[in-house]
Amino acid sequence: MGTTIPIYMYDTSENQIDISNPDDLFRSLFNMLPDPFFVVGEDGTYLEVLGGTERTLYDDGVPLKGKNIYEFMPHTFADMFMTQIRRTMEMGSLNTFDYKLETSTITLTTKNGPGGQHWFEARMYPLEKKYKGQRAVSVMLINITERRNLYKQLQKLSYQDPLTGLYNRRYFMQRVGLHLTQNSKAHILICDIDNFKNINDTWGHLAGDKVLREFSRRAKVVLQNSDAIARIGGDEFVIALTDKSDREALEIAERLRIRIAEEPFYYQDIAIQVHVSIGVAPVKVGARSAKELIGEADRALYQAKAAGRNRVSLRSELS
Repeated sequence: MGTTIPIYMYDTSENQIDISNPDDLFRSLFNMLPDPFFVVGEDGTYLEVLGGTERTLYDDGVPLKGKNIYEFMPHTFADMFMTQIRRTMEMGSLNTFDYKLETSTITLTTKNGPGGQHWFEARMYPLEKKYKGQRAVSVMLINITERRNLYKQLQKLSYQDPLTGLYNRRYFMQRVGLHLTQNSKAHILICDIDNFKNINDTWGHLAGDKVLREFSRRAKVVLQNSDAIARIGGDEFVIALTDKSDREALEIAERLRIRIAEEPFYYQDIAIQVHVSIGVAPVKVGARSAKELIGEADRALYQAKAAGRNRVSLRSELS
């Protein structure tokens, strides 16, 4: 028997990449990039459009090649981008900036990407030599929408109580507290759910969680969905009021107490009667620490508890 010698056929047509031609090779490599890469002239013409193959992140940008940015972008965006091009050329170094873009406003791209509004990071660098007869910059775009959304979620977790969705103690003291000390007519309300431990012990912690969430909901209704409310402990809440007299602050606290007590809270089919004690006090001008900010209201709360619970106490009544 004779030996069979395999014969491999090679494509010698013009479609084959010529590895001896660096431009041909680099273009092929660039076109494998998931993120788009552009060469943009100083007049705003897209001289090269490469990469951008990830359709979950980008529309096809190939139709942009040879077009001027003012032909396919809103003028306000084109003005911004051209300013960045001039700035990059003046700097002579890498220029990185972020921008938001509604992709439907681009008129020439093939609409085969994700659509909608997205955030992009642009990395722009000036070319050392003229390209196709003019000064130009290279631009790499990165879709950072997911990154920004994740950052916003992490930021939200840093100041939000996960159970109730209200501010947490840290955020309230740092942001809301600072604002209050600059207001000459600010009040703090400290709210404590009466005998909350009994609710947990009798019906379980899930029932207790339901009570905390429902308390938060009712409180926001009474406060007309004001954001100046935070959960600062297990069953303790703090509320900030501005531009109210002592009488007006006391009336709001009393409305909240009544709203909590007038209807039972429900966990599954169980009706739970809930009451709240509230301490009210004006904010000391110039207060900085947490103790200074809520100390007087905390003492008013203690007075309400000592007087039998399910009541409101105003610090100015104390002497």
